[in-house]
Amino acid sequence: MTSLWHRLVSLGRSLYARIALVYLTGLLLLSAAVAWFAISQFDQLGRELQQRQEAGLADNLAGVMAPALRGGADSEAARETARHIASINPSLSLYVLDADGRVIADYAEPACGLGSRVAPASLEALLDDDPMLPVLADSPCSGQPGVFSVARIAYGPNDAPGYLYADLNNASHTSMTAMLRTSSITRTLVAAGLLALALSGLLGLLWFGLLTRRFSRLTSVVQRFAEGEYQARVAEPRSDEIGQLGRAFNDMAGTIEAQLVALHETDRQRRELVANLSHDFRTPLTSLRGYVEQLQRREPLSDEERRVALTAIFDNAERLTRLARQLSTLARLDAYDQPLRREPFALAELVHDIAGKFQPQAERLGVTLSVDVDPALPWVDADLGLIDRALSNLIDNALIAASPEGRAWLEGESTEQGVRIRVVDDGEGIAAADLPLVTQRFYRTASSRAKGEGSGLGLSIVREICERHGTTLDVDSREGKGTTVTLTLPRSCGIVTNV
Repeated sequence: MTSLWHRLVSLGRSLYARIALVYLTGLLLLSAAVAWFAISQFDQLGRELQQRQEAGLADNLAGVMAPALRGGADSEAARETARHIASINPSLSLYVLDADGRVIADYAEPACGLGSRVAPASLEALLDDDPMLPVLADSPCSGQPGVFSVARIAYGPNDAPGYLYADLNNASHTSMTAMLRTSSITRTLVAAGLLALALSGLLGLLWFGLLTRRFSRLTSVVQRFAEGEYQARVAEPRSDEIGQLGRAFNDMAGTIEAQLVALHETDRQRRELVANLSHDFRTPLTSLRGYVEQLQRREPLSDEERRVALTAIFDNAERLTRLARQLSTLARLDAYDQPLRREPFALAELVHDIAGKFQPQAERLGVTLSVDVDPALPWVDADLGLIDRALSNLIDNALIAASPEGRAWLEGESTEQGVRIRVVDDGEGIAAADLPLVTQRFYRTASSRAKGEGSGLGLSIVREICERHGTTLDVDSREGKGTTVTLTLPRSCGIVTNV
């Protein structure tokens, strides 16, 4: 209890303290309402018992007062008899009512009820053979509803009909006060009520302590997460509302942590991109600068020296052009909000056109480039520009990877999945350790780094183009036996063949 009290004090004006205050206030109000209801019902029960016990009192008194009432309701004999009765029972108040329930004789000292009226319906209800007790009527003096006893009488020389009305309110109040003061049942009820209130308050505080402990744990986890401990999680959330809140926080924290990891990875790739681009642009630019300075010298160069210089300048310019083209394609692929410009086209025709553009490069490298693709292959539905770039990258890689005086070739076939294109070379192949990594951006194999070839973007661009089209890129290679790269494109639904 001490630790719980300190927790309540420390929470101060927090939400938990407000919940506890509302709970305790509600408990007190409910206890007060129950107590008031119990007391009112107990009082009602006391009135019923009082009226049931004294139901025949008015009949008995009417028999005693009958001789005196023959002289009149307000005769001296009647008053003397009433005073004698009051001396025996001082808490009793007697009245004589006419047939309409109006007080015509008040035997109290001093008289206070003359002229007042008691509802005849209440009188007749109590005189019924089986009355529903308690029957209440307004007291002639106080005007407050209370229990009574009544009997039919005849008064005066003419035997006028009326009622002898005995007000039991004072007697009931006296008996109730004595009962509340001396009854063991009453004391037991009061003690049980107080004990129930104390137990309810104690259980409520214990429940509040358990509730605040779980909220405090959840708050601690959230604060740790806000301070940078992104692995913080709520341990084993339950299935209730607080557990659902903890589970939702865990899901949100996992999403945020994954996004942060992705942001860190993106930032790492950005720094790596800048470093790689700086190197890839600086090397050919330095070479270009050197050869241009050589050509600008005043002393004449031989034809062979001039040819070598111009060839180197062309090769480096071509390398820069290729890199710029790859970066442009990469930027377009990164813009995921830009949709693919799909259209139906003849893939076989595109393959032959691209191979034709690479024939001069193949001849320069001494590599035989051939195409084994049936012109009647089905048309495909894809982004023509991106597929052109993907096939160009694959052919360029195949020509560079092919062995001296070797060959590179393209194959095509129609399958159930779509139209499949393979680009094959007979080069030295890719090591098994490098094979899972060759489609990552800027990754170059050991042989490529040694030769200073490639930018590490070609296959990564092809992979991302395939992913944008909902297909995969398959790279199969063995050291000393060449490399085969395969991609499959969906067939066009409108046009089936090229003939």
